[in-house]
Amino acid sequence: MTIELNEAQLPDEAETLSLLADEGQLTCITGGTALRRTRWLHALMGFEAPSAGYVSVDGEPLSGGCIAHLRKHIAFVPASLDVVGQLVPYEPPTVGDVLSLHANRHLNKTEADVEQESRRTGASGQKALLLALAALRRQPVLVVDSPSATSADYLHQLAAQEGRTVIVATDDDAIVSLADNVAKLSS
Repeated sequence: MTIELNEAQLPDEAETLSLLADEGQLTCITGGTALRRTRWLHALMGFEAPSAGYVSVDGEPLSGGCIAHLRKHIAFVPASLDVVGQLVPYEPPTVGDVLSLHANRHLNKTEADVEQESRRTGASGQKALLLALAALRRQPVLVVDSPSATSADYLHQLAAQEGRTVIVATDDDAIVSLADNVAKLSS
């Protein structure tokens, strides 16, 4: 899948952004703040509409049915699963808990499969688990918010060797240096 931002502008933003994320390529959104990078990822997935310009998927403007189609083909890794404002301690889910979720039941993967893939990511902890599960979903588009620097080679491999469209929001030089496409936000 090819995802394009063409002179897109988000509400309350003065800056426009253009990028082309294509199959088999690692694309980075860098610069600006982490929040701004996250908003651009949300725009690419149809969760926030640009106030100017457009987002397209395989040449079709992102709207209505196209958004639903795109989301079925995306595996998304958020920056974290931290729960803000809870009064009780939050326990991250176990691998078994995540595999038992309705959306993951079709994976037919064991905890050992997920743990092995987690080690391949180069990341650790919760980020490795989230990235491994997203990769195991085998969706053509992988969107990762704030990946760890240690996962740079893994992300590049998912794009180059598996032909996926991999889009990340990061300021990490190790990942940006491996990117095929870089869209830089102003500070």
